[in-house]
Amino acid sequence: MTNFEELQHSWLSQSIEKNTTDNITPILQDKLEKHQRKLRRSNLFMSAGFVLAGSVIAWVYLTYHQQYRWPFDVSIGSVIFLMVVFAVLSWKSYSFRKDQRDVAGIDYLDNQIGKLKWQKKMLTSYVWVYTVLLWLAMVGYIIEITKRGSLLFTFTALAITTIYIAGVSIWSRFYKQKKQLNAIDELLKNFEQMRDEIG
Repeated sequence: MTNFEELQHSWLSQSIEKNTTDNITPILQDKLEKHQRKLRRSNLFMSAGFVLAGSVIAWVYLTYHQQYRWPFDVSIGSVIFLMVVFAVLSWKSYSFRKDQRDVAGIDYLDNQIGKLKWQKKMLTSYVWVYTVLLWLAMVGYIIEITKRGSLLFTFTALAITTIYIAGVSIWSRFYKQKKQLNAIDELLKNFEQMRDEIG
């Protein structure tokens, strides 16, 4: 048997793996790409906002940290830490893989399903944990910087901060996040169905 015949026999004896990218409809692929673009844009704006906010917070700390005690340091450090962690977790849900057209079907689907599940977890769980921890850090900061003022001033500052954070969170949950969750659920359902078909 010649080398060519050996190679041909070896190739013909291999099991054929379904390539899911052939079965993905252009409509579904377009929806996924549109969703990815929105997520990338959202993460870029968030990251830019965090960099700007972090710069201001760092300036506040360097300017005023000698006037306050440890709660001031802990609050500032906590806010910076929370922003960095949240940004990293948000980018983790974004699919950086660009080999969508030629990757093996199961690998492709597992990757997309994992990313979509992570995005859903970010919206349903991690955003709320981040919000509560951020609020606690802000409470410590406000109490420390208003300790020389009246008790009414402290409570007013706390109330305004609490109402603002709660208002933005509730609005985001029932308006922006609701649309995002619907889009994620739809994509997730389609990809999980394809994954089940492959077995």
